[in-house]
Parts: sequence; structure tokens; C-alpha cells
Amino acid sequence: GDSLVVEPATSSSVAPGDIVLFSNAYRFVAHRVVEKKGDAENWRVLTRGDAMATADAPIRPSEILGKVSFIVRNGRCFEPEKSLRRSERALSTLLRRSETAARVIVGVHGLSRASTKTV
Repeated sequence: GDSLVVEPATSSSVAPGDIVLFSNAYRFVAHRVVEKKGDAENWRVLTRGDAMATADAPIRPSEILGKVSFIVRNGRCFEPEKSLRRSERALSTLLRRSETAARVIVGVHGLSRASTKTV
């Protein structure tokens, strides 16, 4: 339910910790940059969702559509942090390792969003 404000990004402006928007064959994806690797002419960007167990397939800088500059959640706008807080890291580790926990948390989050919309 979040909205993202995305700004144009160049290969030199993307760094580990940034959240970038790119397109895979099926949909738009906004994931955090975990690594830039390769030489000046042939480098790739590795991204991974915060709650994902593995990194995405490497993408070329030309595939990056932009960098997330703001996140709008529940009517509030904030800049994404370059790294997760300790509690967020713990939660993302739990989600990566337990499909059951992921389903429960997503379900509870969906219920809480539905109840705030009806009030």
C-alpha cells in the first residue's frame, strides 16, 4: 500500500543501501542495492528485497529506471534509510527464514490496514 517517489538515477548516483526501481520480465521491482561489481565498462548491480533470502539476478545500470527518494505510507512522506534498524533487520531475517511467519505478518498487516480504512 505504499507509494514511491522515484527520481532519475545515473550509474554513478546509485550506491549500496539505495532502493532502486527496475523492471523484470513481469513487473516493476523496488529493491535495495546490495553491491555494485565489475569494471568501469561492464559492471552490474546486485539488489535484494529486505525480506528476501537471496539477491535478485544482477542488473545492468541501464536497466535501472530510477532511485526511490521518498516513501509515502499512511499519508506520511519519509526518506528511505540506507540501512535497516536492528528491529527491522531482525524482522526481515525472520521473514526470510519462515514462510509461516511471513504469511502471518502479511495477514496481520492486511487486517490492520483494512480496519483503519473502515474507521
